[in-house]
Amino acid sequence: MKKTVSVLATVALSLGFAASVQAAPVNANRVTKSVSVNYQCQEGRLNVRYGFNGAGIPVTATARVNGATRVMKYDQGRSDNVDISFKDARGYTLSGQAFELRNVRSAPVMITSPNNDMVYKDCSPR
Repeated sequence: MKKTVSVLATVALSLGFAASVQAAPVNANRVTKSVSVNYQCQEGRLNVRYGFNGAGIPVTATARVNGATRVMKYDQGRSDNVDISFKDARGYTLSGQAFELRNVRSAPVMITSPNNDMVYKDCSPR
């Protein structure tokens, strides 16, 4: 009887540990994969490096704009299932059609400055 209880306790602990290992949450802000996309815009060429989390959702967008490298973070307040927006600390914004890791190379974008001037517009992936 003691042996049966001991075996059952060991099995229960093993199953509990296995369940806790499998249920580890995805850190939504941790970049696990980066993808570089080249665009052709009215103002010339643009290269954007996107960082994606473990779920394939974009977290950051990095581009050279007005002579400086801008690291723009995903803007939850302006993004949804139709549009996506990234914004840096100075107010530069990259926006466009919503995308994920699987379709990042098919979505057009534009970049605006802090005073809402279009720096890059009509940017299509090449």
